[in-house]
Amino acid sequence: MKYIHFVIISVCILLLCVSPASGVRTKTMIHYSEPQVTVQDEIFLEQGYSFKVLDMNSNSGDIWIELYLNGEEVELDNNFAKENEPLEYVRSVVEDEDDGEGTEVDYFILRITPEGDVDEENGVVYSTIYVEQYMDPVEDVEDYLLLDKSYSLKLDSEMELSDLYTLEATDVDDDKVTLELKLNGKLLKEDDVGEDEYFYYTVYSDGNPETLFLANLKAFFETDDEVSVFLNHVSLKQSQVTTSDEVLDGLDIDVSSPVDEGLKAGRIAIVSYSLNESFSEVRILVDGEVLDTRYNVSPGVYKAVSDEMDAGIHKATLVTINNDEPSYYSEDFSVSVNIKDNITESIVQFANTAATEISKTYNLTSNMSGSGDSIKEASVDSEEPSGSKEAGSSLPSWTSSTGVSNAVSIIVTAGVFLLFFTFFNKFR
Repeated sequence: MKYIHFVIISVCILLLCVSPASGVRTKTMIHYSEPQVTVQDEIFLEQGYSFKVLDMNSNSGDIWIELYLNGEEVELDNNFAKENEPLEYVRSVVEDEDDGEGTEVDYFILRITPEGDVDEENGVVYSTIYVEQYMDPVEDVEDYLLLDKSYSLKLDSEMELSDLYTLEATDVDDDKVTLELKLNGKLLKEDDVGEDEYFYYTVYSDGNPETLFLANLKAFFETDDEVSVFLNHVSLKQSQVTTSDEVLDGLDIDVSSPVDEGLKAGRIAIVSYSLNESFSEVRILVDGEVLDTRYNVSPGVYKAVSDEMDAGIHKATLVTINNDEPSYYSEDFSVSVNIKDNITESIVQFANTAATEISKTYNLTSNMSGSGDSIKEASVDSEEPSGSKEAGSSLPSWTSSTGVSNAVSIIVTAGVFLLFFTFFNKFR
């Protein structure tokens, strides 16, 4: 978290230094998130902006992206985002002046910065990125309860924001102010913030971020009697995450199958877990094996993928850690026997065995027929009619019995196959 604050401070200072010289204007920040992305992920932001990850460096976490506005691709001078070279988007806007003439003004809209390393899960490589988005003066802004407001509050005095949200400064220590954001009395986010840093609250639904609260700590002053905290660029968004109310009710684990037929043996499982508040560390386990570990996790819904499951009863456990104190929440789930796959495998094995036996019988018949022809030819050449007659009378009798055996084998195979097929259909 300290590193994140350092990044935000550096960005703000850089922006303040660069913007006056370059003529680029910056409006209020409306989105800050730290999603983990992989190739083909699409992340949706505010005001109709989104971006898609086209490719990724599996060592450095650098990404190649396409930026979209309302579904239309936005042309960028550089589509690559690197740790030391973030992707930035500046939009030129024509604004009317008092004299009626239009003037082109550049507005800083977006910055995407990779963390600089990668994580790997089940063979899939992920890169953590920092996303900062500032308000676009051209696009519509909706669903905000507060937008670009300024406030001051006293230490240990709770300030009502809107829609049951409250903000409180609870402590000052080492040039940091401890801020707490609550909803209807329930703690959503607590963090230590320094001057010019942002205090933010971002939730995630299926890996997609939504920033609900942002505030910039402009300054704070300590006197003998009280501490005054000054905030600007305060924004509070009405949440569009449909799972938010469920998440606030408590922790939850849901295990599902990636296909419609349910949890079956020999298949993977998707383990979704909901968090009702922020945690310094979160782990999800199945039968004691760790599937996923995350740090500095915000409230939201997250997913992990298991290995191929065996039939039986399994236990999924969610471990949440704050202040080095773990808490555990578990749910049992069952995986049924995959009868369909077992029957299919049996049919295939039986068919292969039957085909092999028939092939062996056919080869043996061919070999014996060839031997009979040789005997017959030898008898004719030696001019021994009795031997020839003996050979000629015995060979047709042997061939006839083999043909009957083959026919019986085919009939039996077809009958058993039909029986398996009928049984198989009952379990489809």
